[in-house]
Amino acid sequence: MRVFDDEPHHPPRTGGDWQQHRAHRQAYTGPPRDEVGVLAMSTVVLARRPDVVVAVRGITAFTDGLLLSVVGLFADEQSPEDLDWSLQEFSRNPGRFQLGVVLADGTRASTGTKAAPDVVQPDTGAVLTLQHARGGVLHCEGEYWLWPLPPEGGLVVGVRWADRGLEESAVTIDAGPLRQAAATSRPVWS
Repeated sequence: MRVFDDEPHHPPRTGGDWQQHRAHRQAYTGPPRDEVGVLAMSTVVLARRPDVVVAVRGITAFTDGLLLSVVGLFADEQSPEDLDWSLQEFSRNPGRFQLGVVLADGTRASTGTKAAPDVVQPDTGAVLTLQHARGGVLHCEGEYWLWPLPPEGGLVVGVRWADRGLEESAVTIDAGPLRQAAATSRPVWS
């Protein structure tokens, strides 16, 4: 006995949507949506207090940048309103969450430093932008796009979150393995 009726035959798609995506994509705005990416690194703790921990949960490498998955874990339940106020990337809250990087060549990029997004293409050497975030009463998480790929050498990743009592704290990650992983990422359609 069959559960489903046969579907009518549809002609195959051409893949033209992805060709348009590639042609019009601005690399600094986020990862290429036609790449899966390559998991390049797992967890590293950025900052820790008795009541809060902030860590990079993983870094996924793409051909032209890195996606950093960042998590904050709380020992006690947090007010969703307080978290929303503190986690806004574009905010005037002086105690807001800030994530930043320093590339081996001295180039810096950070989030949480402006009251509004740039209207035009950035002219700096690196961009770090929040792609999306979510959370609950005991955790929050976000994904941050770093463009371009960092050069060989140390990649410093830092965090500051005055609302949660976290002074500036940073770790240095070797960019070599991240670049190697990026070299193996490919578009899924040619």
